[in-house]
Amino acid sequence: MPLGSFGASGKIGDALVFFSWKGINVVREWLIPTNKQSAAQGNRRVMLGGTGRAVGEIYPNPGHLTVGSFAQQLITLKLIPGGQTKQSYLVQYILDHYLDTVANYTVYYAAYTAHTWSGAFQAAAVALGLVDFSLPYDTIEPYPKGFGLYLIAKFATSVPLTGTPYSLALASWVTTSVDSMICDFTKA
Repeated sequence: MPLGSFGASGKIGDALVFFSWKGINVVREWLIPTNKQSAAQGNRRVMLGGTGRAVGEIYPNPGHLTVGSFAQQLITLKLIPGGQTKQSYLVQYILDHYLDTVANYTVYYAAYTAHTWSGAFQAAAVALGLVDFSLPYDTIEPYPKGFGLYLIAKFATSVPLTGTPYSLALASWVTTSVDSMICDFTKA
């Protein structure tokens, strides 16, 4: 019974908030959440947003119940930890292994742009409706629409997923390899 409030809920001015939490009546200071728009926050949001958009193209996704063969391999190989979705697992894996720092973003961005077939990743991204991603307050290169697909391919060859093109080193991928991966996103 904080401050004799019994079952009160709501806020008093911009000072206190009363609410029930796990059956216990509590009171705390009213805080207005902030949305920092620092360069570091912008950089992290670009990495998260660009990656999330690319991973979101792997079925199942909103509006599609079909489980594509790419997602099915994740399930069959038991790569997705309990409590995570395909989306959260892949985004977390890519952020933890490839985009954990701005320096690594720069390294993988350079590797992507130097890849002989980066144009194939870009073309596939256009076909999927992906767009370049940046924010007004970031300090890194914009996240190219094909970059997320490249990072998914990097993941697929390092895990490794089975079959073609995943058994090939990423440096050996050609346009048909990229097309094959994109086809695996949607076909069962």
